[in-house]
This record gives sequence, C-alpha cells and structure tokens, in this order.
Amino acid sequence: MWEEIEMDPAFLERDACRKAGQPVEIAKTERLLIRETVLSDVPDLYRIWKAPGMGDYVKPLQSALAKELEYMQAYIRHAYSFYDYGLWTVLERTAGQVIGRAGLFPSEILDEAVEMGYLIAREYQRQGLARECGEAILKYAFEVLELSELHLLSDERNTASIRTAEALGFKERESICREGKVLIHYVRYAYE
Repeated sequence: MWEEIEMDPAFLERDACRKAGQPVEIAKTERLLIRETVLSDVPDLYRIWKAPGMGDYVKPLQSALAKELEYMQAYIRHAYSFYDYGLWTVLERTAGQVIGRAGLFPSEILDEAVEMGYLIAREYQRQGLARECGEAILKYAFEVLELSELHLLSDERNTASIRTAEALGFKERESICREGKVLIHYVRYAYE
C-alpha cells in the first residue's frame, strides 16, 4: 500500500520559486544577501574571477563570457533543483552589488561529500565577509538541508581561505596531492 509521505513545506516553497524562474534566497546577514545565481549576475562574477590573483585557487572559468553564460544557464536550470543547493551569488545588502560567489557543491575529489567554497572580490576582502557568508551557509546546510557534515578543500598556499575555514570551525583532516598541488582537507560536523 501507499505510505503517506511527509513533504517539507520549505522545500516545496524553494521548488516553486525555481519553477517560476525566481532565485531562492539562501540567507541574509547583517551585510550580505546570499541567493541563487541569476544570469544577470554572471558578468559581475566573471569580472571578479578574472581579476589578477582571483583565479589562482579556484576551478577555471570558461574561456569567454558567452561560454560562461551558456554554462551558467544550464547550471541554474539543473543544479539547484537536482541537489537543492549549489554555488550562490553573494551580494552586499545595502547597494545590492555582486561581491562574490559561495555555497555548496558535490565534491569531485572526495567520495560522496558535499564541499563548501567561497570567493569574495578582492576589494571586499579583509572585512570578515567570507566568514559572515560562511557562517550563514553553515547554518543553512545544517538547519535547512539537514546535512551532517561539510568538507572544504583549500590549496595549502591559500592562507586567507585556511584562516576563514578554521574560524568557521573546520578541522584539518588530511593533505591531498592533486594535479601537482597540495590541498588541505577540512571537515566540519553539524554537532560542533
């Protein structure tokens, strides 16, 4: 016989937003708004990624903005609804300016793990915004998505990311050699 399935009203609301073509708001903090990416964010995100030094520790972008727009259109259409999470746009709340990208994604290196990542534009760094963003994402991951743990991989040379990860309560688990780079694997459990 059919068992009664209990549906999460918050999930249904997120699903309805996505089906209506509206980005889901992930979190608001004192200074930030974190929401699903929309195509009009992509030129600003592309500019941030292409700034000197910003792409040193992140997955490379498409070679041209038009290709990145095409990729992001497919990502927006499929990733958020399939996983109920993804990489989101980070905006400065007062001005509504796109200042970065952060969120959750299935790990390409760690088996069956969800990773957290963050990238804040250089001109907004050293203001505690990555930590503020990270705290909001942790809360969303553990309270809304009910994940039990999150992972973070950081290039050993990316000291700013490492400091942020440790400030967010991530604990070092191991070092991983990948494509000639040493990545530090951090983990954070929901109950910590």
